[in-house]
Amino acid sequence: MTIDSIGSFLGQSSTSSDEIHIKDGSEDMINRDEFLTLFVAQLRHQDPLNPLDSSEFTAQLAQYSSLEQLLKVNENLESLKASQEQDFRLQALDFLGKEIIANGDMLFLEPNQMSEGGFSLTDKADCTALIVDSDGYPIKSIPLGVLEAGQHNFQWDGLDEAGNKMDPGIYSFEVTAMTGDGTIQPVTTQITGKVTGVNLETGSPILFLGDLPLHLSQVLEITAPESVVP
Repeated sequence: MTIDSIGSFLGQSSTSSDEIHIKDGSEDMINRDEFLTLFVAQLRHQDPLNPLDSSEFTAQLAQYSSLEQLLKVNENLESLKASQEQDFRLQALDFLGKEIIANGDMLFLEPNQMSEGGFSLTDKADCTALIVDSDGYPIKSIPLGVLEAGQHNFQWDGLDEAGNKMDPGIYSFEVTAMTGDGTIQPVTTQITGKVTGVNLETGSPILFLGDLPLHLSQVLEITAPESVVP
């Protein structure tokens, strides 16, 4: 009995860690152990009068060796990726207690505290910040005056236009910037505050400024809090 050469029907290695596809286009796959079983069976049952050609034998050994190397590289890359993802998640813990600037237009109002937002200007402009609640209702307009180009912060005391104290929670804000010729220039709003918590349960770590969640991808700048001199 003779068995066809393995090289005649085995195709290239698949993306799986230890499987290869059959060349005939089917979705059937064999793993490394099955490959070796077929290879040994081919040697054991070859026709004594027409033994396996040495060059074909060498080619099949080279094919298996290449497959092993590719699979090992794939396993190493998967291990490296998992390790890097874990390191990335744990590095998020270093943000705890740090002051950050992040992309966004949200504010977190804590009881009896000022809430702070940030924005950046490309040109000198007369600026006004508008605080908005979760329903989109305007709460308070805060004149900021004429500001130069660059990064700026403002504070909100948690009161509405009538002087009523607003409930703690998450609010949004927008900034209007009018240049000297009366045109409105685009403004990049930013979230500022101290990181009070980190959630590692999701695929990507989530930072918290109070109850305000932020993705790491939103963070633009991080600074250590100023030390208090006794």
